[in-house]
Amino acid sequence: MIELNGIYKLKHIKGLVNNDTSDYKVVGFSEDKKFVGCKKLNGEDAGEGFVFCIECLIDPEKPEDIYYGEIVSE
Repeated sequence: MIELNGIYKLKHIKGLVNNDTSDYKVVGFSEDKKFVGCKKLNGEDAGEGFVFCIECLIDPEKPEDIYYGEIVSE
């Protein structure tokens, strides 16, 4: 379960070479709980705010679920 003030990593995108491995702290939720506002804790752009679909964060209750999407080229 993704919680307020929790620290999470982003899921990886299959086929993407440089997946983000930074930590993000959840600082807010959208009203419908589909999106989260996060503060990046480390890496490039540390301290910046970002918004993600909640499904983009790795849920500690499902640690094996680490992929969100795939790069498809034509």
